[in-house]
Amino acid sequence: MQAKKTTEMKKIIQILSILFFGCVFNACDNQVKTDLDEQTIEKESVSGKSNLSDQRMAATPEELIKALGEVSFKTPEEYESIMEKESNAAIGEFDVGYIHQSVDEETDPNNDIKGTDIAEYMDGLTQFAIQSKNDGELIWGRVQGTKYERNAALWVGEKFREFGIDDIRIDTIPARRPLWYLSELDLTITKAPTFSKGETYQFTNALTGYQSATTPKGGVEGEVIYVGEGTPAELQGRNLKDKIVLLRSRGLPGGLFHSARTAYSRIVIGDYGMPKGIIVWPDVPNATQVATRVGSIGGGENLGLALPWTTINNNDGYYLRKLLDRATPKDPVRVRLNVQGEEQGSDKRHSLNLYGVLPGQSGKYIIHLAHVDGFLYAQHCNGGGVALTMALAKHLAKIPAEKRRHGHIFLMVGDHENPGVGATDKFIEKNRELMENDVLMVLRPEKPGMIQEIDEGWITSKSNVATPPMLMITNKSPLLIELFKEAAKRYSIATSDFYFIDPAADETNFHPPYFDAGIITAGWTSGTRYYHTTADYENNSISPFELEKMARAHAFIISELEKYDKADLEKGAVPYTAEKSIYQSDLLKLMLGNH
Repeated sequence: MQAKKTTEMKKIIQILSILFFGCVFNACDNQVKTDLDEQTIEKESVSGKSNLSDQRMAATPEELIKALGEVSFKTPEEYESIMEKESNAAIGEFDVGYIHQSVDEETDPNNDIKGTDIAEYMDGLTQFAIQSKNDGELIWGRVQGTKYERNAALWVGEKFREFGIDDIRIDTIPARRPLWYLSELDLTITKAPTFSKGETYQFTNALTGYQSATTPKGGVEGEVIYVGEGTPAELQGRNLKDKIVLLRSRGLPGGLFHSARTAYSRIVIGDYGMPKGIIVWPDVPNATQVATRVGSIGGGENLGLALPWTTINNNDGYYLRKLLDRATPKDPVRVRLNVQGEEQGSDKRHSLNLYGVLPGQSGKYIIHLAHVDGFLYAQHCNGGGVALTMALAKHLAKIPAEKRRHGHIFLMVGDHENPGVGATDKFIEKNRELMENDVLMVLRPEKPGMIQEIDEGWITSKSNVATPPMLMITNKSPLLIELFKEAAKRYSIATSDFYFIDPAADETNFHPPYFDAGIITAGWTSGTRYYHTTADYENNSISPFELEKMARAHAFIISELEKYDKADLEKGAVPYTAEKSIYQSDLLKLMLGNH
């Protein structure tokens, strides 16, 4: 009887509420349905069946904050474990394979280019990076100027010989700028709300991948202060003196351009008090480590020498911020930051340029350019590009020399990642006459093969299409534009609907050398939020099958170029004439100035 009275009372209260307040939450004409829902809820509760009628996570603001705080306040390890368990319970596999090329596989003249070969090449390159990690290098990968980069380049040369390319040349490139070597790094929470006396937590995946000021031996310790993205509005009125700053870094939209580049310099000027160090927290999901930089665009890594800094991954950052959510003036979060390292020159670091040469009948060459060095597993930047070029070299080496009108130079450059330009200028210096007189064009894939992700917040996963790259054609050649369009159609290449004329990256450093030589550069390039992170390998984000399609698209373009001379590529073209690189442009200043 008591349960029945309670239900009847609820109905009376509900009817009175509707008459008094109006139909606020439910339309009046749905009132009967609401009554029935309540009866159903009561019956289901009694019968033990699940009740999914009320989908609200909470009924009051207080309930919501309490519920979220209790469940989410976990260490990164606990957090990842729960997320994985919950996600796996809610999803099932739906793999329909990749989007195939439109040209028939059986009759495709480029069908000898296989994704399985590309996967093998990419894995071979990745093993040099893994060896570096296993050897205990803190900044690991095919890092420029190290034996891991050089050994990888030599391995590519051995594969070239297997393909039938006998003319292999190697140039030694001494480090031409200071390169950062990290010898010690420690980031440890020494005190926090909910910690017992003496309890600590170490961020084992912290990384300082580019130049940084060093701390005193043993590190510095200080109270942590969170400044969001470090905009002037967020810093206004804050006192950062002797604090350790937690700085959120937002991709703009990717890993190359991000908000911490601007905010780091804003903080280290000292207008808000000089902190002891900065912890950069990039918004990159599903990456164990991130090798980002805080310096200015276009090679200004030395700005990082202003103050000690490091990066932590996304989940680690959430954990630290949630500890700060519970902090009080009397019970703050404190961390110890220890950064030790040095800038190394040519006495300790040198790279290689390795290039294989396939002659043709015209005496003119197409240069295929890719940089071998890279941070961490370095599949996104730029193992996929190297593997694609290797597959292309194998394909073209099968063509008899007498049937190749134009020759090919497969140039694997080193010394790229810091500051972001490779040793192509050294190749130009050594081969000046060739570059000025006998180069048809440079074909340069950069960071290809990334799979487009699905991001629903609680789960991120791969799709069956590639992340569309941006096309670069430095002279707006109508012929090249049409060739790339046709290649994209034939091989179902996801691509941007525009092309970009600034050569950027490696070629930026070679104006006037590239400009004086009248070099035409073209190719697809992309930059995602997984740039310089471990997510490329950990999430299998670089697809050898997408690289297969792109390599075949390149092969198609090359076969078409057999019909043309450089004059054809210059017909109707507009030579690149910018007085300054994109990195110094007002275009990027406007974007970065917003942050």
